[in-house]
Amino acid sequence: MKDGAEGAEEDPVGERPRAGARHPVQPRPRPSKPRGVRGQIARVIGLVATLGLLGVGVAVVLTLTRDSNASTAKETFAPTATATATAAAKKTAKGPAAPKLTNAQKESRSAAIGQMRSQGFEPVAVSTYDPSESLRVLIGRPKASSTGVRGRRAFFFAREQYLGTDAASPSLRLKVASQKGSQITLAYRRYAAGDKPCCPSDGTVKVRFKLDGERLTPMDPIPPVAARLPPA
Repeated sequence: MKDGAEGAEEDPVGERPRAGARHPVQPRPRPSKPRGVRGQIARVIGLVATLGLLGVGVAVVLTLTRDSNASTAKETFAPTATATATAAAKKTAKGPAAPKLTNAQKESRSAAIGQMRSQGFEPVAVSTYDPSESLRVLIGRPKASSTGVRGRRAFFFAREQYLGTDAASPSLRLKVASQKGSQITLAYRRYAAGDKPCCPSDGTVKVRFKLDGERLTPMDPIPPVAARLPPA
């Protein structure tokens, strides 16, 4: 019989743990975090956020630039538009420009002015003399003199032929109201008792003059001299 130590069969696996003996617990390895993927996602999100902020900033800058340019454009062109409108208004107020006269028409007008001057009057305005019409007129006022004559007269012409004046005595407030062809209308402002020379208060009377052949005829009554001159 063999010894107990020798008679015990060898455990092919190894030594069996003794009853009641504890083995040390080995910690289980934790799965590694996918740091690479999450890091990439975080970087992408950060990049997108950065690009979004940059886009907002660019949009704000562009908006401010457009507003600034629009304001500058208004300030630049508004005065030009105002100046243009003002110039147009002045041109409209003055009316159409008078047509240029030919040399023959200028000579005709100069002859009419000479006739007026020979009677001691100067033209108030030469624009009333229209050489394109058959009946023409010039309003004259007395030359500066010591005679004390005052007032205006209308000098009529049938083309280049002198016809005479509207009345035998002057009128202090007299002007051409209209003219066409062989008819001219004069406007007389009438004085009432107590009126000053500057301010006739008895209204305006219009008198039509018509050329009939070679004769000038008033078609309406001419106001009396007492109404055409201020009270003495």
